[in-house]
Amino acid sequence: MAAIPPNRLKSIQPDGTPTAASAKPANGAYSRSLLGEILDWMLAPLFLLWPMSVAITYVVAQDIANTSYDRNLRNALSVLSEQIEWPNGANGAPILPLNPLTKVALRTYDSEGVFWKAQVALYTGQGQIDGPVIGGDDALPTPQLNYEDVRPGRVHYKDQTLSGFEVRLAYQWAQNPRYPTDDLVLLIVAEGREPRVALANDIIKGVIIPQFLVLPVAVLLIWFGLSRGVAPINALQRRLRARRPDDLSAIEEDATPAEITPLVTAMNDLLARLSGNIDAQRRFVADAAHQLKTPLSGLRLQAELALKSAPNSETEENLHKIVAGTARATRLINQLLLMASAENPDHVQLVPINLTNLARQVTEDWVEQAMARGVDLGFESNNDDAMIRGQSLLLSEALNNLVDNALRYAPYSGQVTVSLEATDTEVLLHVQDNGPGISPEERERIFDRFYRVLGTQTHGSGLGLAIVKEIAQKHQANLSVDTAHPDHVPPGTRFTLAFKRQY
Repeated sequence: MAAIPPNRLKSIQPDGTPTAASAKPANGAYSRSLLGEILDWMLAPLFLLWPMSVAITYVVAQDIANTSYDRNLRNALSVLSEQIEWPNGANGAPILPLNPLTKVALRTYDSEGVFWKAQVALYTGQGQIDGPVIGGDDALPTPQLNYEDVRPGRVHYKDQTLSGFEVRLAYQWAQNPRYPTDDLVLLIVAEGREPRVALANDIIKGVIIPQFLVLPVAVLLIWFGLSRGVAPINALQRRLRARRPDDLSAIEEDATPAEITPLVTAMNDLLARLSGNIDAQRRFVADAAHQLKTPLSGLRLQAELALKSAPNSETEENLHKIVAGTARATRLINQLLLMASAENPDHVQLVPINLTNLARQVTEDWVEQAMARGVDLGFESNNDDAMIRGQSLLLSEALNNLVDNALRYAPYSGQVTVSLEATDTEVLLHVQDNGPGISPEERERIFDRFYRVLGTQTHGSGLGLAIVKEIAQKHQANLSVDTAHPDHVPPGTRFTLAFKRQY
């Protein structure tokens, strides 16, 4: 069988779960995190609403700029209307003399600022005004007017173009207070739109630029706040992952947020039902094994007694087969009882044990059977005082199963070595042989109950390695399998139990 590269080693963790590399889902699909889902639902509307906020800010900035500059135009119209001199009689014409202070106040067309015009309003129809200009700039356009809507004193606004420039017009009708029937005077003031556009842009910059700085900070604060909010869920996840496979006790509901308490309650109900089912299964296996053990022992005893008085060789051979069959059945029953004991959820009392002495003693107990099979069984250790915490009965059974498994697969005149390697933090117990080895596909299942490697002719119950796995979990030890001799044919197999060292 071909040698197996080290990067294909199958490792079983103390909690019975596979290594991180093998924990990846087969279809490559991963469930989304709750934090990511909440962030999506919070940040997506935020980024969608932000352009709307920019648009609203633009509209509001334009309104603020127009309101401020329109107020200036309205004040200019008020100043002009106060400066009109109306005639005393009904046939006189109004005049609009401006003193220097008024001109300065208006910032007339002689300087950069407000343009203005005063025109006697003679309505000619079609919204047109034809009358003498009594002051101001004749080039200032007269807006389209509706004489029927004339309301003296009311200010109107319009946007127009003057010599290729966008201007804002404000106009007002002025009326002779003593002779209301006289002709009206149309007062028009205007200014370029550049100042109000610049003001609107400044407002937009003052609002938008801080948003560019605040938005990333807000996202980070939201992420931090949500991370803190889901911290109890992550803590619950870590507690569940840290549990041993045989720990089916209820989850503490006091340490969980109110939002996930119903979920924890449902999980506790499920754990309680699962624990009851497993207990019933264990009791059934243990009771069945006990019930079968007594009649099998009696059958074997009767067969051995019958051998002593067998009438012929054929009967003797059949009785030998009965004895061998009952022996195998008895071993299977013992393995089932030990499996039930190893799976017991009760806490195993671990005490300091010298693993060197225990491994040496178990190895010596197998020497006679190894010699009968023509196998060289040896023991090696680099430390005579490798202390760990464990239970000697369970550890002895685990090592017995590993040695028995190695002897079964080692060839005649082969070698099986039990070795112990102690480091500052760990004690490694190896059992290796020079048998045919185990393919990577088979390594995925050799620790399953009643599983047998395909093509093997070796008799066995299929429970030995499953029991070793359970005992390793009870001792919080790592159980792994790899190739003993990668450069040889056959490559052999090496099982390793890694324990925490106890001083």
